[in-house]
Amino acid sequence: MSLRLLLFTGCLLLSSCEQAPSGADALETYIARLSGATEVAATPLTITNRWEPPKASYGTIPAAEQIDLIDFLSLSGCKLQINLGRRNSQLGRSASPSQRLILDLEFMHWAPACARFLREQDNAALAATIERASEQRQRWLPMSIREAVLAGPEWESFWSTPTTLNHYPQETDSTIVQTLTQLTQMVRRWLGGDWLASNRDFELLLSELRAGDGGALLLSMDQVAQQLTRANNLLTRANREKPLCPFGRQTDRSRAVEAVVQRFFVGEVQPWLVQLRQRKELLSASIAALEAPLMNVQSEQYRDWARRRDALLESQGDLIRNHVHVIQQVLSHCGSA
Repeated sequence: MSLRLLLFTGCLLLSSCEQAPSGADALETYIARLSGATEVAATPLTITNRWEPPKASYGTIPAAEQIDLIDFLSLSGCKLQINLGRRNSQLGRSASPSQRLILDLEFMHWAPACARFLREQDNAALAATIERASEQRQRWLPMSIREAVLAGPEWESFWSTPTTLNHYPQETDSTIVQTLTQLTQMVRRWLGGDWLASNRDFELLLSELRAGDGGALLLSMDQVAQQLTRANNLLTRANREKPLCPFGRQTDRSRAVEAVVQRFFVGEVQPWLVQLRQRKELLSASIAALEAPLMNVQSEQYRDWARRRDALLESQGDLIRNHVHVIQQVLSHCGSA
């Protein structure tokens, strides 16, 4: 069977293939077997954490107009008095960005009714102060949501690089997609002017982000990119330094390379690559939907990281096609290979 037909047949059968115990291990084994078959040493693999998002920095949101003690006491009968009491408490002053966001949303939700109540009480000045403070919070709401969601420790954990990939992505499910979808719905509703918010539901969704596998997906894709580049370099060097078929006929080395490609690349690596692609497609749309309404208030460093991240996630198809092309080039002078 020709190599082209072999690879094509392997691709058609991928959905029914058994995944190797570990995709990352299968890649490493493939490189080692190629090295043995070609008699050319592979370059070392370098793993870094360069795909983790840039560290967030808080304190960029201006403070809203303050309500002094006399005005605070005048809010008796307004639910805003409860909100301001919590914000000015010791816990409120040291609240996390997510808790400050909930307090802001609560303030904006209650502000219109409180302003009406104050005007009914002939306190138009305080009503105007409340309205200005609410307008300020509305203006800064995208930044407040960014700090609570995309700059929070939970999102950082979502993208953190794991120490090992184990059997990723075999043991994943759609739970994190549901979490991302629900968060996106919350964010869009808040940005659309519906400021009702459940503190419990919001914090629960944020905590679920910590279990997300964004970092594992990026590490997997990074390994694929690096390992296939190593394989291409190895085969290219072999073609230049030790041609597999110097006299235009198959050799033991060329047959060994074909066998390695069939067994390890088509049989073990490609089924894992299909699973990675499926996981990427499942996660990418949900991630993009959450980021989209907040990208304009993100730092340039984050936007640059997101562009590099997305380019890596979309690169797998080109990487595989390029690797198959290199294999065909190396074996092109081997007669029936």
